[in-house]
Amino acid sequence: MVRNCWRGTLVALWCALLLAGAALAGEFTVNPTRLDLGAAARSGAVTVRNEGKLPLSFQLQAMEWAQDATGKDQYTEARDLIFFPKILTVEPGQEGVVRVGTRTPVVPAEKTYRLFIEELPGTQKDPEKPGVQITFLIRFGAPVFIAPVQPQDGLEIESVELANGELNLSARNTGNRHQIIKGIHLKGSDAAGKEVYSATLADRYLLAGAVKPFKTAIAGDQCVKIAALEVEIKTDRLNATRKLEVTRAMCAPK
Repeated sequence: MVRNCWRGTLVALWCALLLAGAALAGEFTVNPTRLDLGAAARSGAVTVRNEGKLPLSFQLQAMEWAQDATGKDQYTEARDLIFFPKILTVEPGQEGVVRVGTRTPVVPAEKTYRLFIEELPGTQKDPEKPGVQITFLIRFGAPVFIAPVQPQDGLEIESVELANGELNLSARNTGNRHQIIKGIHLKGSDAAGKEVYSATLADRYLLAGAVKPFKTAIAGDQCVKIAALEVEIKTDRLNATRKLEVTRAMCAPK
């Protein structure tokens, strides 16, 4: 075990800290883990419960949430989401409440935010854990959704391409509210229709109007057996499928 500690500088430091003292992380829960607001519910509340033995302090920040052309999450300061307090201290075994509201409850397309609850460094040392104590601070981003007046759902697989054994596909949310991706299922069949390949890609949120790319490699010995590849994306609201005819040339490495 000691020998493994020296495989890299960071790993060695981590092991040394564990041997010398204790690694601490704040113990707290957040409920609910997301908020749904809109014309029917203009405000809500998030409860933070301290499950540990020491007081915990948090800094809160509201950020508008979007996804760029590559599907990556982007955050900018939110100006129309109201929350209070901005600093929260919770005693052991107690709960703190954060009130959240919106200045724009009526919207044509869903507005999406994250309320970040970030643990602040404390000054107290746990007397039950002697030696060096390293504290890991936790940052949790609770999604906040402002529902559109007339919800519409749409899901489209825009492209499916296989080249050099690498599969690239993209999905677009054509509706006006988010969808939660439950799984991206790949199924390859040979010329006789027998299944010879299967895989599932994981993801989470696909925001309204966003396009998200996905890619995965298919091993050469599996790829050459595939004559047809079916892609199915399942979300909490819709399913979308698309098929691709596969040739051996698509499996050849560069």
